[in-house]
Amino acid sequence: MFGGGTALDTSYCRFNPPRQTVVYVDDTDVVRNNVEWVKTLLAKLQQTLMPGERTTVVQLSPAHGQSKEIWSGCWPNVTTDQAKKLASESHFFSGNPMDSLKEQQGFFSRDFGKAITTIYNTSARTPADVEIDPAKPPKKSIVRSLASDGARYSSARGSIRAILYSDMAENSELGDVFVTPIPNTLDFGEKLGALLHRSVFYVFGVGNTIKDDGKTSDDIRKFWNEAFQSMAVNIGGFGSDLGITNAIPVHGATFEVTLKEGAQDLHGHMFLLTDRDGQLIDSWIGITRLRTVVINGNLHCASDTSQCSLTANTGSPLVTEGRNSETLSMKQSGSASLFSGGSSMQGTLGVPGSSVDLPISATTMTDE
Repeated sequence: MFGGGTALDTSYCRFNPPRQTVVYVDDTDVVRNNVEWVKTLLAKLQQTLMPGERTTVVQLSPAHGQSKEIWSGCWPNVTTDQAKKLASESHFFSGNPMDSLKEQQGFFSRDFGKAITTIYNTSARTPADVEIDPAKPPKKSIVRSLASDGARYSSARGSIRAILYSDMAENSELGDVFVTPIPNTLDFGEKLGALLHRSVFYVFGVGNTIKDDGKTSDDIRKFWNEAFQSMAVNIGGFGSDLGITNAIPVHGATFEVTLKEGAQDLHGHMFLLTDRDGQLIDSWIGITRLRTVVINGNLHCASDTSQCSLTANTGSPLVTEGRNSETLSMKQSGSASLFSGGSSMQGTLGVPGSSVDLPISATTMTDE
């Protein structure tokens, strides 16, 4: 257990943190001798993965609407509490498990690099071959490729952070970012049976292969805002660069949520993930009959993870129409750890300065 040999140790997977990361690589966008995006991606993973967080590399093949898992492994690291526990148990091991941590992280980076290299070796093309002329774009179905990996989301524990490297140049029978106007509503989730529940997507490389001086960028964004919403996806970042904040989560849990709208009880889920300062990371709330949205803010706890209060704003409207974000304010009842099963919070969801102020309650789930 924990180290030894030259293989990535699977023992770190037993920490089983509440988030996992999936890295998608659009194989039609891989340019020969261009690997800067890989270096950026690996550095970001090293700066943001939780101890034991499972990381999976998936090759997307939009030309065929398919996907293929290439590699999966867990990030070798430990929290302060885990380190203390391992130190007290070191007599059970042939050596101190902490001594091999840096070496194991090197094995993780090596194996991740091998997975990306596998995609590179089978897909890399010259810059001229990768470039897209908007007047005659190639057929690409990124939607179908993602949908083909949908089973991952139906069985997800906690939440999935998906990092997608792609130009997002959808051009298929399902939709086309090069044809305007872009429809105001899309129904890919229902049409394909592809709901990517419990996910936050960070997309980078958007539009990078399209030679039109950014003229299609707004249409690409509008198309994917609608497409992702129809697939129950939360958007954490979407652009040319990878917009992930350098922060390592320390606490996380999924909650069952009940929102009262008049005489109706609307049910859903909320996922909270925080750093050591209580800042929310990759957190979201979803109501079954409405939609799912990212939430940003702070979870302040009087003592470790008990007696907590949540102050947050939605990234987009959850219960109202328009563009205004909504305010989510909740307080914990009871003194148990908020992240242990059965703990609960009560509060309101509404729009400041309006009559919208709906009661909401949340209970920590014990079994994902």
